[in-house]
Amino acid sequence: MTIGPGQFAVLSAAVFAIGVYGILARRHPLGVAMAIGLLFAAPVIALVGFTHAIQTGPRAFGDALTALAIVAASCICSVGFALIVLLWRRTGRADIDALGDLEA
Repeated sequence: MTIGPGQFAVLSAAVFAIGVYGILARRHPLGVAMAIGLLFAAPVIALVGFTHAIQTGPRAFGDALTALAIVAASCICSVGFALIVLLWRRTGRADIDALGDLEA
């Protein structure tokens, strides 16, 4: 049994759907940040799957783009975690509703 581009697309769509559900269902900022990480991982799964399934051209190109996407996503998530810590320090609670209580 071989894995084709369709299976990678289904897996990517499932991971993306789980990330969207995580954003809509979570109230804690860390859960929302992890769901955003899933949203960033879904296109990476599709990119790797499509470059390995097509098998034309160098495979290293898709892997290099994937590494770049993972580094960018980890940088964005680390900034998000820093903002969550700042929210917790300013309000004393880590809740999405606390964002409305912040003043400039």
